Amino acid sequence: MAALTYQVTNGSDEAADGGADVTIIAAPGSDRVLRVLSGHVTVHVAAAGGGGKVALEDGVGGTRIFEADADAVGHYIINFEPRGYPLTANTLLNLTVDGAATTQATATATLTAYIA
Repeated sequence: MAALTYQVTNGSDEAADGGADVTIIAAPGSDRVLRVLSGHVTVHVAAAGGGGKVALEDGVGGTRIFEADADAVGHYIINFEPRGYPLTANTLLNLTVDGAATTQATATATLTAYIA
């Protein structure tokens, strides 16, 4: 049996108050699926006013595949290996900071995925 070969991709960006949604890994194209493998999310500046969240989403405003409290500085390890977490076909991986009563957090994410 022949082994399957997948294209590996990665991305990194920062989401901050005023620009709360950023693409970490772009959509792979028609009928292609990103399978998120691993990486990390770091909250560098805590949200103000309570209720702050940092999340990875299956597309902007889509299903949250990871969410954490952003009211304090923190570092979170993401690991969906070996199979990866499948996103919706032709959909990007989004990082968002939201929910804070006054000022949103600042967070970065660096993740690796493969395209199936």
